[in-house]
Amino acid sequence: MKSARISVPTTAALLLGLTTVIGPGATGSYAAPSDTPLPLAHFAHLVVDAPHGHLFFSGGAGTDGILVTDLDGGHPTTIGDEPGATGLALSADGSTLYAALPGQDAISVISTAKLTESARLSTGSGTRPDSLAVAGGTLWFGYGTAGAGGIGSVDGTGAVALRQDPDGWTAPPMLATTPTPSGALAAAAQTGGTSAVVTYRAEDGALTRQAAKELPVPDLSDIALTADGTHLAVPTVHGATADRYRTSDLAVDGLFADGVYGKAVAVAADGTLAAGSHSLVTFPEAGEGEYTEYTWARDLDSAPHGLAWAPDGSRVYGVAVDAAGGTPTLHIATAPETAPVTLYGKTTTPLAPGEAYSFVVSPASSLALGAGQSLLPGTVRITRYDDADPDGVLVPDPITTPARIPVDFFGSYRVDGTAPSTGGLSFRVEYSGGGAYGPAARPFDVPVAKYAPAMALTAPATAARAGALTVTGRLTWPHPQVRTGTVHVVKTDAAHPSGYPAGTASVAADGTFAFHDTPQVGGTNTYALTYDGGMSYLPVTASAKVQVSRATPALTVTANAKSYRSGTTAKVTAHLGTTYDSRTVTLYAQPAGASRTQLKSGKVDAHGNLTASYKITRNTVLSAAFTGDYRYAPRTVTTTATVTPTTRTQVQGPVSTTRIGSTTYRVFYKSEATMGFDVQVTPRQSGGCTTVYVEHYQSGSWHQVAAKSCVALYGDGWYGYSRSLKLFTSNDRYRVRAHYTPPAKGAQTGSTWTAWTYLTVRPGSPR
Repeated sequence: MKSARISVPTTAALLLGLTTVIGPGATGSYAAPSDTPLPLAHFAHLVVDAPHGHLFFSGGAGTDGILVTDLDGGHPTTIGDEPGATGLALSADGSTLYAALPGQDAISVISTAKLTESARLSTGSGTRPDSLAVAGGTLWFGYGTAGAGGIGSVDGTGAVALRQDPDGWTAPPMLATTPTPSGALAAAAQTGGTSAVVTYRAEDGALTRQAAKELPVPDLSDIALTADGTHLAVPTVHGATADRYRTSDLAVDGLFADGVYGKAVAVAADGTLAAGSHSLVTFPEAGEGEYTEYTWARDLDSAPHGLAWAPDGSRVYGVAVDAAGGTPTLHIATAPETAPVTLYGKTTTPLAPGEAYSFVVSPASSLALGAGQSLLPGTVRITRYDDADPDGVLVPDPITTPARIPVDFFGSYRVDGTAPSTGGLSFRVEYSGGGAYGPAARPFDVPVAKYAPAMALTAPATAARAGALTVTGRLTWPHPQVRTGTVHVVKTDAAHPSGYPAGTASVAADGTFAFHDTPQVGGTNTYALTYDGGMSYLPVTASAKVQVSRATPALTVTANAKSYRSGTTAKVTAHLGTTYDSRTVTLYAQPAGASRTQLKSGKVDAHGNLTASYKITRNTVLSAAFTGDYRYAPRTVTTTATVTPTTRTQVQGPVSTTRIGSTTYRVFYKSEATMGFDVQVTPRQSGGCTTVYVEHYQSGSWHQVAAKSCVALYGDGWYGYSRSLKLFTSNDRYRVRAHYTPPAKGAQTGSTWTAWTYLTVRPGSPR
């Protein structure tokens, strides 16, 4: 299981800030052989017999022989009549293979040279031997059934002895010893949620207990002793750690380089470990990290006791099975004590022609550097290729940077240079390998291309015409740039709607520039600034707008009257004062409730006037517009021509008329009951209303005695008002009139009053 650490692409980015990580690189020639299906229904144990070129596989219950292949897993054959063989072990001299036969209560003795059984040793009825180990010149075996177990021995004469550990076991223990002959032996058995572990010294056919302890391993499947016999490795899937258990007291004594995770573990003669779960991992006993990792197919997992080392450490053999324990599959890990190296390259980007760069290559590996190491052991060669050196030129002394955790775990190598003006740039990096690290090599193509920097402009929002203004800008690159290129200015204003070249601005070392101007034309002045990029960059353009002030011209619009009767033709006159180079004015009329129409457009006369005629039919907004010129701003002015409606009145019920002074009065009699006063307004507009006022002449002056609030006209434009004659004082003088009020919104006419109608009321009836 891989140790957790920061990813290499992340460390590469930390090195240079804004960088591009080019990679990953090739990991060397560590491709493993294809997995080999084994002709077994089940798997129990694996032993490597390198001197004779054999691999031995037992299949456990339900099988009838021991499978034998060559060291590449090929040319399979079977040692027959070995029913239910489980645990396997080689004698110290490698001449004999021992196989436990639980169902036969026996141990088979097989010649590794002849691949034939030479003896079968009975261990006693019901003993069911299972796990085997050779330690201190004696063959030891774990035996028993659930609830009772023990450790037995077989001496050089073939004599079998049981209960070699007088304290006994509650289950048949599994045994393990060192990869080379020694007197160290360990035994373990599952005891509920923990595992009982005992370490021994095996000498002269007897066992001496060193330590016994319950370890927090709830899923015991395999154990292994380190090469020197001083520590124990116990794999587990649940709560796996890198703990090393000291054999003298089974206390935790430091950590292995990686976690002992999974169901199988094996130790090489030089102390290197292999652990198996959903992957097969090799790692040193001390340090941090791992050498190699091979991941099984999705439906396979490492089998208990399914790992074994070649004696010289050149290979690790692993067996995986499916969830049901079937389809045993062999994998051979080559170079298991050599960690592959990956090369990552990075450089400042984007990289423009002629631009300075720093190319950095950082090696990475699953195995951490050892104590006292600041760079990977071995040498690194970097060759540069470009148009000038198509065959490559060796970089003589790349700059090395020692490992800096957590920025760079393995050190790095830097090459400084300048991008070619044409063509591409590439490097080939070769790492020789060294120590526990394998060689690696790979090319890196560094992108070289013109790119556009960012441009930002600052300009005043407004400026006075004929006054000085400055447009400033800044070009920004992601890193120091080549001094190249010029800023060109194109200016657009009212006098030059298509724009014209207004000058250039040089770019300072920090990317800033400034353009100075004194605008002579008012209105919107647009400055488009383009950086041409020179020889190394793409062009980039930005623009700024400045509103340049203009004088306000004198402009009026008048009509020959303020109020008109509907249908009257109005004379409209615009007067324009001093301007610069435009004397054109446009006259418009917008009747109430309608859109604006143009009456006339043209140059004013020598007096500054432009006149037009317009027939007034409703209230109308009259306007004059000057579009502006280079020095005077646009302006529009308005006036309103109002239509006065026509009113008509009639009185209902008078008998006769009479004159009082110079005024004619309508004569009513009390017997007529009511006085009627009708008003008609033309044109009628929905929403308009009429108010009728009645006044009484008393004490030498007129006084209002009645008023009918604003009432809507009838559909024909009339409104009829009536008042009882009994409310009038006999023989006194009265007068009545009406006022028309147009609607509050969308009025098409103005308001108006009718003339006064005078009347007097006499008592009785006319004769």
